[in-house]
Amino acid sequence: MNGDQPSAAFGRRGRESRAPVAPVYRAARPARAIGIIACLVGLTGLLLAVAGAIFWTLPGIGRANAEAARAEQKVVEIVNQPVTHLPRSGSFSVFSPGWFHPGATKPDFNNVDIRDTQELTYEGYVTSDLNPTEMFIGRELEFNAMTKYFYTDRTLPKRRLSATEMAEINGLYRVIGRDGQAVLMRWLVIIGLVVAGLCLASTLLLQIRRPPPT
Repeated sequence: MNGDQPSAAFGRRGRESRAPVAPVYRAARPARAIGIIACLVGLTGLLLAVAGAIFWTLPGIGRANAEAARAEQKVVEIVNQPVTHLPRSGSFSVFSPGWFHPGATKPDFNNVDIRDTQELTYEGYVTSDLNPTEMFIGRELEFNAMTKYFYTDRTLPKRRLSATEMAEINGLYRVIGRDGQAVLMRWLVIIGLVVAGLCLASTLLLQIRRPPPT
């Protein structure tokens, strides 16, 4: 046997060996989960804040409407005060058909001055085809296009208002106009809050339904 011959193992390509790879720890997973939780908490907090703002705004609408209603009722009482009724006799003028044309212009409550639109057109004794047995004293009567909106009984003429009464109605008109604007603004705020709430709720639902990170 030749001792110079290389052994059978000489030059044999050895097997490659690899050390087991340790699993990579994904540190981003907990951070992402915490971020999602924080997002959900934040969205829920915003949604609750929107709901609270809506419930805080609603009572203001009720208060403004109630104040405007009281002002309107006071205007009605002043404008529709009783007039003197007399039996028909002697000479008188007859208005027909009725005392007033149909309809009425809604006053510009923020700017109108009813002292500028008062009409004192009745003279002597007057009546209408709606009052076949009565007549009225013309100097006690008036017509005002900016108070006609509040006429309740149009079968009767309206009593002439004093300067003090007209000034009071002007003040009541300003209250009505201010409250009307306040109600409108509050409703616009509520609509905006509702839209924001819906957007937040949709975002919250999407976050909840999103599959967990893998």
